[in-house]
Amino acid sequence: MALRATNLGLLVVLLIGAVACRDKSADKAGSTGRSLPPVYPLGPIENTNWNRDAGPIMIVSAGADTVAVVIPEATDSTIASFQDITPPTSGLTFDLFGRAGKVGSAVGASPLSVKASPDCYSWPLARLQAANANWQVGFATGHVLAIKLDSIESMSSADSAALAASLAQTAALLPIALDPNYRGLPFRVRSAYTFRMDSVDVVVADVVRSVNEEANPRVEHLLIVGQRSVGSNGKFNVGYFNRTAGAEESTPATEVLTAVAVGPAKRPAIVVRIEYSDGGKLGLIERTGPGQWRATWTSAYTDC
Repeated sequence: MALRATNLGLLVVLLIGAVACRDKSADKAGSTGRSLPPVYPLGPIENTNWNRDAGPIMIVSAGADTVAVVIPEATDSTIASFQDITPPTSGLTFDLFGRAGKVGSAVGASPLSVKASPDCYSWPLARLQAANANWQVGFATGHVLAIKLDSIESMSSADSAALAASLAQTAALLPIALDPNYRGLPFRVRSAYTFRMDSVDVVVADVVRSVNEEANPRVEHLLIVGQRSVGSNGKFNVGYFNRTAGAEESTPATEVLTAVAVGPAKRPAIVVRIEYSDGGKLGLIERTGPGQWRATWTSAYTDC
């Protein structure tokens, strides 16, 4: 009981210090003493719903041979305590993935000592050993398998046109609140990727509509994950969708980084980056049942 009380007291002190040191929005946590190790207020499952079968951490490309080490347990409220820490990559090797599948394996990452900026939050950095090009995301070796994505841009003109038409039909039938700003406007496919799973074709797409007013341009993004039987045409059966809309310069958009099969169960998951005007988050959209997908995990917000 004494140990539990001590830990609780330390957490309270850290959180009070974070609020006192920085005044930002609720999505960007305050800063604390940078010499302290990260504090997890709850276990990973209760905290962020990270799928532990995906491994202890995830890495993302930060340019050249540098990677950002994503701590899945970090939240917007605790990201401050992860600034200036040594990234926990010791003893780990990584498999590297892009949209085309696995592009590298057994790559070690050496921690980098980089002074964090007091004006923004970032993930700890590490340097890869012999990294391959064209990768987006890395997982600890042996935790996930690759799923190859096919882009609408690589399809024949006939196939890409048919897919775009199917996605427009699918988007038009979504049960979203009617917004008069977008009534009657055509849908446009900003990005779309497909892959085959069992006897179905799966698509993940960002479908948009735009209000092209010079003084106040607005955009609506519909992120759709759908599936249909192999060989069929027409609309997709939607397993997950998300709508964001607003001013063009400030409305978040979602970029697909890769798709993987997680853990012994080989649970399909789509890795995405949610891009804001001044930062972003990472996320997983996982298959939770036949025809069902759900956004299960979202990382802390970073803006460096």
